[in-house]
Amino acid sequence: MSETMRPLMQQAVRPQGAFGVVMGWLMGGLNAAQNRATVDALDPPPGGAVLEIGFGPGRALEMLANKVPLGLVAGIDHSELMVARARRRLNGHRGDAALDLRLGEAGDLPFPDEKFDVAFAVNSFHLWPDPERALAEMAGVLKPGGDLLLSIRDVRNGGRFEAPGKGQASAKAAVETMRDLGLQVRQREIVHSPSRATLLVRGRKCGRADG
Repeated sequence: MSETMRPLMQQAVRPQGAFGVVMGWLMGGLNAAQNRATVDALDPPPGGAVLEIGFGPGRALEMLANKVPLGLVAGIDHSELMVARARRRLNGHRGDAALDLRLGEAGDLPFPDEKFDVAFAVNSFHLWPDPERALAEMAGVLKPGGDLLLSIRDVRNGGRFEAPGKGQASAKAAVETMRDLGLQVRQREIVHSPSRATLLVRGRKCGRADG
């Protein structure tokens, strides 16, 4: 990575300051179709609890809040700026759902076991320092029968920031780890354009809701 690009990539990983505000806005726009595809793939009960890892400006949670009007909208992000901006967004648009957005890391979730019906992440899996540990944490906070969903961007023709095949490699690693955790894994692909698709890797936790 060139020295010119390094500050930009650091802001993409952990937005902060005035430039972080701009980066959050850009990420929200870039991920718009992916956020919608991810939320459409989730079906929590109206009174259910949902958790997003790395929620950024909170656009996916804002959409998902409409599906749990009597439930809980929770998330964790390691950027103080994004936590503040997502809280501002969700406070005005979540209806009657409870809100619990926290500063923290994917590999150390501050929530009790079997708390959530859905735990998901949009385009952040490849940034986690310890993805195996983070997936184990997500599986632990799921209720029996709950869904863990990773939404991974797959760039087909390459770009300035992503190489072709990177998304496929991330999805393969996620599938292997989820299976090792005992989850029932399925994968599907949503094509947005000839150069870009979303890979949805879903792991369902076995238990009462499956029986």
